[in-house]
Amino acid sequence: MPERRSPDAGRALACAGTPRARALLALVLAGTLGACQSFPGMGPQLPPAPLPADASTLSPTAPRLVPTGTVVDGRVQQLAGELTSLKGGVIDNAQEFRVIRSAMADQTARYQALVANITARLQVGTTPGNPELLSQASEAQGLLGQLDQNLARLSALSPRVAANASNAGFLQSSIRSAFRLSGGVDQDHRNLDLLEDDTSRTIVTIDRLLNEITDDIGRQSSALASERRTLGSLVLAINSGRMFGAPLSQRIATSPALRPPPAPVSATQRPLVSIRFDRPDVAYRQPLYEAVSSALDRNPGISFELVGIAPARGEPADQARAASEARRQAEGVARALVEMGLPSERVTLSAATRRDIPATEVQVFIR
Repeated sequence: MPERRSPDAGRALACAGTPRARALLALVLAGTLGACQSFPGMGPQLPPAPLPADASTLSPTAPRLVPTGTVVDGRVQQLAGELTSLKGGVIDNAQEFRVIRSAMADQTARYQALVANITARLQVGTTPGNPELLSQASEAQGLLGQLDQNLARLSALSPRVAANASNAGFLQSSIRSAFRLSGGVDQDHRNLDLLEDDTSRTIVTIDRLLNEITDDIGRQSSALASERRTLGSLVLAINSGRMFGAPLSQRIATSPALRPPPAPVSATQRPLVSIRFDRPDVAYRQPLYEAVSSALDRNPGISFELVGIAPARGEPADQARAASEARRQAEGVARALVEMGLPSERVTLSAATRRDIPATEVQVFIR
């Protein structure tokens, strides 16, 4: 995404002084304008973050001061050095933020291209377990891992920028305290005014940078969690050779914590889906997806209980083996739902036995 500067920012670059000063100022301006993209289904893409009004005048060094040779002047020069050091740290952190954002934008674009290609191939139909698509899904998974690493870099950067903010606040307090020192002249106070104003502008830039990092961390954390579910649904579709549909995560409510606790299954309650495992390789995933997605369309806040039911017949050892098999099949259905994009906290498991069934069943109930 190309960078955009305001006319004020352009004038600030032109007036920043030396070529080195202009270059460093450009880094600070560009750092807060870094590109940011989001994954498909993750929400709208964000425009470049605008600069605060007076960040365009931020220079990499303290303002030029007029030495006076007084006792107070020594303290003023010390504070100016601290301000220059602070700005150097801010510039370094802003540049790192820009680099991380650029890397995440590149990784996101590559991930989007892979997911779009996989989706297109599945929509027209392909062979089950297509190795080409599985390879692309593996590459997409690797990109999610790289995005995870960059998210960790952002998380590590946040406390360093917070330390900049703390240092800037302490420096501002020190500058204000210096006004009360004895042995100064009017020029010393004018120098302190310049330092205080420049420190205030630096604080605005730091606060903006910290807010952007915090927003990116929150947004990307949620986005990555959603995309892992989406990719899991795609892998399931690749193994089947056809597209199930949109990930179930796109149908869930945004505030599941407000749901009441699930009630126990009633003996008279009708299951949403009944899957009978009376033969190998039961093809239940497509009907299961359609039933669950329809239920979520009607009420996005619901959860699901999977009951593994074993036939109650034979010797106690036979019944124990049947109960274990019913539990295993229920766990497999639960994994399939999670791969389709349903959050694991929306699925609970239980077991039961019945005398009137000839084979293991897994029944799915709405909660």
